[in-house]
Amino acid sequence: MLPLSLPWALLPIAFLIVVLARRSSKRPRYSGPPAWPIVGNVLPSRRVWLKLAEYAKTYGGIYSLRILGTPVLVLNDARTARGLLDDKSALYANRNLPKMVELCGMDRGVVWEHDPARLRQARKLLHAVLQPRQLEGYRAVLDRHVAFLLRNLRDTPGDWANHLRSVTAGVAMQISHGYEIINPKDPYLEKANEFVENFADASLPERWLVDWLPFLAWLPEWLPGMAFKRKARKWNAHYTALAEEGHQMVKNELKKGTAGPSLTQKALTESKPGEYTDDVIAFTATQVYTGGADTGFSTLASFILLMLEHPDIQLRAQEEIDRVIGTDRLPSYCDRESLPYVDAIMTEVLRLRPPINAVTRTPSQDDVHEGRLIEKDTIVIINFWAMLHDETLYPDPLAFKPERWLERDAKTRDGNVFPLEVVFGFGRRICPGRHLAQQLVFTAMARILAMFRITHAQDLDGKPISPRGDYGEGGIVYVDSP
Repeated sequence: MLPLSLPWALLPIAFLIVVLARRSSKRPRYSGPPAWPIVGNVLPSRRVWLKLAEYAKTYGGIYSLRILGTPVLVLNDARTARGLLDDKSALYANRNLPKMVELCGMDRGVVWEHDPARLRQARKLLHAVLQPRQLEGYRAVLDRHVAFLLRNLRDTPGDWANHLRSVTAGVAMQISHGYEIINPKDPYLEKANEFVENFADASLPERWLVDWLPFLAWLPEWLPGMAFKRKARKWNAHYTALAEEGHQMVKNELKKGTAGPSLTQKALTESKPGEYTDDVIAFTATQVYTGGADTGFSTLASFILLMLEHPDIQLRAQEEIDRVIGTDRLPSYCDRESLPYVDAIMTEVLRLRPPINAVTRTPSQDDVHEGRLIEKDTIVIINFWAMLHDETLYPDPLAFKPERWLERDAKTRDGNVFPLEVVFGFGRRICPGRHLAQQLVFTAMARILAMFRITHAQDLDGKPISPRGDYGEGGIVYVDSP
């Protein structure tokens, strides 16, 4: 959120923004923690979702903040989020667009797209490829990449984190462009990974002052403090080149008759004339990689780390696989209902270590909820971490307990409690790849458990080496940091 070191020279301008931003209204607003004069509420730059969850204990599941005159509404429980984002999905369909993202051109594509016509095209394209009945065609892709993962884990187990990155990246890139990664040093893959890092960095509102003081974008690039503009120009060019290269690559394969099935191939060959513009296809396909590679790695990395910490849970899952599947074949996604404990492990991993801790939306016009005003363009923060660690819903919320999900009672079926109904989002911005993500994650988890006993590596003295995991800057991805 707001950096702790706001340049004093900007305070008079910030004060002007505060004055101009305030509106007169007789309707009450949601209350929240007290704010500083002029700058408003100041939040930490790391693990901000934890501070927001802490405020919820005092101010409830929905409360307000104000940062440099910008109204902020924080949603910390799923029932409230569903009441706004599902029941009023058209009103809350937009994501708050950070100015840095716009400068980088990363608002082209489904994640940050604000143009209604282009967003409809992008969502329609993703739905055509990622809806459940289409995923059967990608089963062989998932199986092949998970087989590569198992082989790599067998041959070089110490490099497990990179192997997990490769499987999620490989699946995402094959679905987006039909591109098969053979070499982990593949030049196109390295460019895509660089874009993922740039995209994550540009999306962090606490990282860029221009997100809170947008007028900075209009100042000359040569002025002190304008380095962000040079970086944005560089990242914009990189994103554009990457999208164009991937798009042209598929077009070339189509001319040669060698293009494999993919989102881009389907859009270019099976759509009606004018149904999708070339740039929507190119940028949407590129963001499939952005949305799938890191979040998939996050979940699988969390799974490995939790299995290391809980060998008893690992053993119980392996016994279930041996009992139900046997040793003549590997489990598949079709076995999910027959492996309830493995399924419960996946569910609990996503609850305890959500790959994304918070996202934002913004209402397109003033709204009234529970008799209280929510102003147009308010930044609405959806705090998944708080929702999935609510101690009133999940006793001992910081403990890893897959058995929570073995009882098929009314509580576990409640969409406001069940993690798979929360972690992928709400309303019109719900993750379009959620069905594919579950197939990949379950298949990989089940086959890793069937093939390996996950234990600590040892150093030269025979002492166990414990890999560490932490959320990266902004709390988007759970990363291994050995």
